[in-house]
Amino acid sequence: MQIKDGVIIAGLQIEMRKALVAADKIWKDLGEELVITAGLEGAHSAGSLHYYGYALDLRSRYFDEASKMYAVDTLQTELGDDYDVVSHSSHIHVEYDPR
Repeated sequence: MQIKDGVIIAGLQIEMRKALVAADKIWKDLGEELVITAGLEGAHSAGSLHYYGYALDLRSRYFDEASKMYAVDTLQTELGDDYDVVSHSSHIHVEYDPR
């Protein structure tokens, strides 16, 4: 697992550890190294869970569309309903957002 230069994960909430462990395994199964591309730093939408340590962005640019969808679906299944896993054009967003 790598952390992109400038990404801040100090202050990440413990609930996100489950997401990182699961994503790391899925990325390895797909033959890629997990790279965290956003944490608590940067500009996100107002009220974003990034600012509270409950969201991460994960690199996906090296996946073809089928592999990316597999990663999203498998991660969502492993994490369950308390997490949201969203595919964006340049990354996969994961957040802890229990209902």
